[in-house]
Amino acid sequence: MNILIVDDEAMLVDSIQIGLHNLGYRVMTATSAEQALEDLLRQRVDGPIDLVITDYLMPGMNGIEFLVALRKTHPHLPVLFMTAYADTKLVIEALRNGCDGFLEKPFSLQQLVEEVERIAHHATFNQSSET
Repeated sequence: MNILIVDDEAMLVDSIQIGLHNLGYRVMTATSAEQALEDLLRQRVDGPIDLVITDYLMPGMNGIEFLVALRKTHPHLPVLFMTAYADTKLVIEALRNGCDGFLEKPFSLQQLVEEVERIAHHATFNQSSET
C-alpha cells in the first residue's frame, strides 16, 4: 500500500513514516497541503497513492480545504484525518466532504495501522462491489 502523509510537523511525519515503512508500507510525504496537491497532480509521487493521511491544522490550506480540493481531482482516494482538534463540527464537515477516517492526536502506531487497515478494507470492498 502506498501512503502519502501530509503534515507540517517534521518529527511526527518522520515517526509515522518510519513506523509504517517498518511494517511494509510505502510512504511518501508532503509538508503542506499545497505541496501534496501539486505532487499528486503532477504525479511526482512514486507510484499510485492508495491512502492520504493528513493533518487538519496546517499553515496555508487546512485539512478541510485540502480535502475539498483533493476531491475535485481524486474523488475516490481514501483520506484519513489526524488532528488534536476532533470536535463534532470538524468531524461532520470532514465527513460531508468525503473523509474516510479520523485519528485524534496523540495516537499509537497500532491505532494508526488499525485505522489504515479498516479504510483499506472498506475501499477494497467498495471497489469489488462496484464491478
